[in-house]
Amino acid sequence: MKKSRQRIVRDAVRRFQHLPTRTIARYLADGEYGYLFEGNIEIARTAVRIVRGKHGAGDREKIIDKSLFQVGPISMPITWRKKRIPYILPAGLWLILSDLHIPFHEPMPLEAAIKWGQISKVDGILLNGDILDCAAISFWLSSHRDFNREIELGMDFLDFLRQEFPKQQIVYKPGNHEYRLPRAFIHKLPELAESPLAAMETVMGFEQRSIEFLDYFQIVMAGKLPVLHGHEIPFISRAVNPARGLFNRTKSYSACSHCHSTSIHTSKDIHGTILTTWSFGCLSDLSPDWNPYGNDWNWGCALIDVEKNGDFNVENKRILPSGELA
Repeated sequence: MKKSRQRIVRDAVRRFQHLPTRTIARYLADGEYGYLFEGNIEIARTAVRIVRGKHGAGDREKIIDKSLFQVGPISMPITWRKKRIPYILPAGLWLILSDLHIPFHEPMPLEAAIKWGQISKVDGILLNGDILDCAAISFWLSSHRDFNREIELGMDFLDFLRQEFPKQQIVYKPGNHEYRLPRAFIHKLPELAESPLAAMETVMGFEQRSIEFLDYFQIVMAGKLPVLHGHEIPFISRAVNPARGLFNRTKSYSACSHCHSTSIHTSKDIHGTILTTWSFGCLSDLSPDWNPYGNDWNWGCALIDVEKNGDFNVENKRILPSGELA
């Protein structure tokens, strides 16, 4: 049974609704049923416009089935933009630990930092990214490929930290190394990328350990002080020191981890406001295989005293090979 020209046009429009009218017309004029349109793209284009209800009011009235008409106002498309809501650090004294890169952490400076927090009677601990290394799921080749063991050692550390600070609030801000887990899923198993069963929160059991795990790329506000991991502001220059590079990028007082170096930079804006930026030291191996000699890293940690009115005070310390804080 032969198909009518109108049926052929309607089938083409239904199938290719996302294509422009002229593209569909070219498909009809040059295709199997081109003889119905005399091989003329303009004849086919007119037929498509009639089916789509774009050939005038008279032809629109003649069409009984108007399901393929492109009528009505076009709505604004849904945005994929993600709204980023800062995490507000509660007022109090906070110990900042970052860049442990478990299982490549250094126990001595880590113990010194924890002891400083205990002596200072901190109200909470902010784990400011790269607590885990996640070497086994890195894009970079490594001889260390035991993700389960990495996770187990990370859990052991969190349990040790909870033991040392049984009543303090612990907030975990993920860094670029924690992001290796969702990135690995996106790259290799995208169907699991959004699964709650594969989330870092599920893998590590943060809720059961009373640890608040923040969203990836979520900024922390310690009062008026923005605290980042550092990878969230790419290309922080180390020409003078990371703190100066951070200031050049933020143009505000701010603090970051990720650079593995303790530094401070102070400037003043045109209104006379003193703007200081800080970068925090790491608590990991200072000579990893991928960069054993060409770095200027140091061990370090910090205290941030956050007042209820938003004011803040930062003590940014280096940890010496002797275990002393300087």
